[in-house]
Amino acid sequence: IIYPAFFLSLLLKVTYAPGRTAFDWAMLPLHALLLQSWFPICTASETSISCSPWMYNGEAWFLSVLVIFWLCLRPLAEFFRRRSLAFSSATLAFCWAFSYVFQAFGREDRLAEWLGCEDRLCPFVIMVAIRATPVGYFHVFVAGVASARIFMLTATRDAESGERITMGTKRVVLAEHNAPLVLRFGCCAGYLAYAVLVLGATAWIETHYYFFHNGGMLPVMVLVLIGAAIGKDPITVWVFRSRPMLTLGRISYLQYLMQHVLQGWIKRTFGWEDNHTAKVLFLPALLLFSYCCQRWVEKPYTEYQRWRQERGVKGCDDRAIARVEAVTAKLPSQRRGQ
Repeated sequence: IIYPAFFLSLLLKVTYAPGRTAFDWAMLPLHALLLQSWFPICTASETSISCSPWMYNGEAWFLSVLVIFWLCLRPLAEFFRRRSLAFSSATLAFCWAFSYVFQAFGREDRLAEWLGCEDRLCPFVIMVAIRATPVGYFHVFVAGVASARIFMLTATRDAESGERITMGTKRVVLAEHNAPLVLRFGCCAGYLAYAVLVLGATAWIETHYYFFHNGGMLPVMVLVLIGAAIGKDPITVWVFRSRPMLTLGRISYLQYLMQHVLQGWIKRTFGWEDNHTAKVLFLPALLLFSYCCQRWVEKPYTEYQRWRQERGVKGCDDRAIARVEAVTAKLPSQRRGQ
């Protein structure tokens, strides 16, 4: 759904700031296909180092990572459908603890030192592999699927029997009163924990950058997401469901995606450093630009996707996912589960 808006951001970026080197142009097809973050591709010159994930519209690096995760979503969701609450909770805890692996590897270029890297490009490649490729975030993706399973097992029930959902469940209903208190008020608990970290542990966060960047915030995010999904948390009721927040929610990722594209265009056209008017008007302009992109780019494409789904039209994305599902269906654990 987000790809047309991403392609627009890439087109705008190339229009006013085209590539300056052969490496820039060689990476452009990867960006157009959302492959720029699949591998840590970097090049060094005498004065700088350029890496593929952060070229052109650098904010789009995570979209590239999500392509791989998206292909794995249905097989992984099917795997967790057969797993218990204890298994899902243990998986979530393991994924959170696993985030520290990247802290151990990334801080002060330890992995580069252990590998005996002497080339100045080597530490950057390792840093990019950790911070901007699927390698550094697959455990976060797994944790997200495990969290969804936890929500289903704690906050929903079989609509027909009223019991906990099973493999045979056809329809579910929300049963928020069955969820633990900490999950029912997950937004309050999550944001409180976040405030404590920001206000009381800033120095620790700075020294553990890779841990927090690559999954260390999982407990906070899981509390907020499940609390919002259950829908009884005061923050959800009084803040998230308000009309301004619903509008901001629809355009939030577009704001993130377009921020530097719009700022770069303003900088080249009107100046930035000494242009205080541009700085004051930037945020309203970003909100308006993001809304227009959502209204006239993202929304029509979303409607087209729904039309295609209703008529059973299969595209290359559906065939790719089907291939992944066919491969995972042959795994021993899947056969035992069946």
